[in-house]
Amino acid sequence: MKKKVVAIGMFDGVHLGHRKVLKTAVDYARNYNSETVVLTFDSIPKKQSGMLLTLAEKIRLIKSRGIKKIRVLPFNEIKNLIPENFLKLYLKNCFCIVIGYNFRFGKKRRGTVKTIENFCKKTIIVKPVRYKNKIISSTLIKKELLAGKIEKINRLLGQNYTFEGKVIRGLGFGKKLGYPTANLIVEKEKILPEGIFISRSEIGSKKYHSITYIGRRPTLGLSAITVEVYILGFAGRLYGKKISVELLSKIRNDKKFLSVEKLVQQIKNDLEITKSYFNR
Repeated sequence: MKKKVVAIGMFDGVHLGHRKVLKTAVDYARNYNSETVVLTFDSIPKKQSGMLLTLAEKIRLIKSRGIKKIRVLPFNEIKNLIPENFLKLYLKNCFCIVIGYNFRFGKKRRGTVKTIENFCKKTIIVKPVRYKNKIISSTLIKKELLAGKIEKINRLLGQNYTFEGKVIRGLGFGKKLGYPTANLIVEKEKILPEGIFISRSEIGSKKYHSITYIGRRPTLGLSAITVEVYILGFAGRLYGKKISVELLSKIRNDKKFLSVEKLVQQIKNDLEITKSYFNR
């Protein structure tokens, strides 16, 4: 049986800092003819709001880093374990443990990097990755995402911020205006920034240029968050299908228009901005 090199963390976002941790584990395992294992969690503490990745997305991205074995622990079941018991239960046969510089675990987050170093002789602590003198973290990315700084967070993530949704029937308002949109249901834990965005949408295996609206449709007097995608160059039925949407750049904030005519003119302007983006 091969020795195990275990990388442990929440890995929400699988951003550039997380990728450094994963690469360190993969490289070390390769050098010592060992197996890389990732230990992660299925959810985050309740006091934290929303996730950058659904569990399925996180697993897919971790696997894309060349890691085949991933163990997902139920956060709510292990959050009250004292650090020593957590280590004995899940990490007792490790050859090497790889963690980020600020990793905390166990009841009341009492477990620290030092706790792990005392438990495992071979512990690798990975230094943070910085962008313009700021440490890249999931917290920073969430903040910038909600502020609409899409191009910046895409650089911090190392890929475009993406979400997936199932197409449902909407009010048909976009179609009446001449711009039929796909209304999406997105997993509720996924963080979505409000506004109008240049995007790229994947249907099946084909990608299309698109405009994505995430907001409360104030012109219609509504309040619930809705997600709508206008797909350029697409003709066909989408009900029930899944669409993957990459956010590329923010066009503007949502706003209430005094008339439908002004809304239509703004949609035309948004469309021109989107076309210019892809033609540059």
